[in-house]
Amino acid sequence: MNRVQKIAWSFVITISVAFLLSCIAIAILYFKVGMPKALAGLGFMGIAGLGGFSPLIFQTDKGKVALDERDSLINRRAALAGFGTSYLLVGLACMIPFFILGPKASISVIWLPYIFGVAGLGMFFVHSVAILVQYGRRNKGEKS
Repeated sequence: MNRVQKIAWSFVITISVAFLLSCIAIAILYFKVGMPKALAGLGFMGIAGLGGFSPLIFQTDKGKVALDERDSLINRRAALAGFGTSYLLVGLACMIPFFILGPKASISVIWLPYIFGVAGLGMFFVHSVAILVQYGRRNKGEKS
């Protein structure tokens, strides 16, 4: 497993754990204190930020080639998938309220950071999953 795969696994795990813990916390807090205060469970999404330390944890090996042409192509395709997902999420966040509430309705700007965060997490998650899918799930003669 190469460095890029290790970083991708780290992002998938941290984002998934953060999302699951947030959903569980919101569900529990909803029944205890009600909905506005239940959104405090979104604080667990901060765990996803730990994935940002992955490039520091999985450093490049000295004397080895960091990326070849295949790795660059895989990263480029994964980045396109991630950015496409981000664009799709922002588009859906803009158009769904338009069709549900109508063209004369207004939405509070408090939702903008949420849209930005969801789009960013979606981009990182899909980028990481696309990397893992393109490399395959098994080691094919690679040494870690």
